[in-house]
Amino acid sequence: MWNSSNISVSPKAGQRQIADIIEANLADYYVEQGGKLPDSVRTIEDVSLGDTLIDIKTRDVNRKFSMPNLISVARLRKNKDTKIVYHFVDYEVSDAEVVVLNQTIVPIWEIDWSVLKIQNLGKGQLQLCGVKDYNKLPRYKGTQEEWFVRLELEMVNFYKKQITKFESLLEDLEV
Repeated sequence: MWNSSNISVSPKAGQRQIADIIEANLADYYVEQGGKLPDSVRTIEDVSLGDTLIDIKTRDVNRKFSMPNLISVARLRKNKDTKIVYHFVDYEVSDAEVVVLNQTIVPIWEIDWSVLKIQNLGKGQLQLCGVKDYNKLPRYKGTQEEWFVRLELEMVNFYKKQITKFESLLEDLEV
């Protein structure tokens, strides 16, 4: 596990700037372990280690709202045989220093559906919802195959709701 020391930041640093610093430091750690940074910008992973794609997600525990985008559901479905792992990092900022409080590493298919939602972005974006502590992330009890069957069911439900929503919008426009 990444052994982070406190990271100094500007008092004016925003959440995205802090996340970028943590992600870069953590990616460097994985590279030191034999990992590889991606060749392009539009990849699933922040870093890969062997055949595992690692996506780093950070969260300031003192912010009230956190619903991180994980991955496009269409992209996830196409890559269901790829090992996609999330490295979640909880942190807080104290006196212009970032203090990492905890870290959790979990494959996508081990995250329980009680904290996952598909939201309206592109063909659907899988988001993590209502998790206050990444160390207490609810784990899915079934198999990887069952998790992906559930993904497809969730996609069908999401698309049906979208169709209903857009049909209603079209009815408002008809002349």
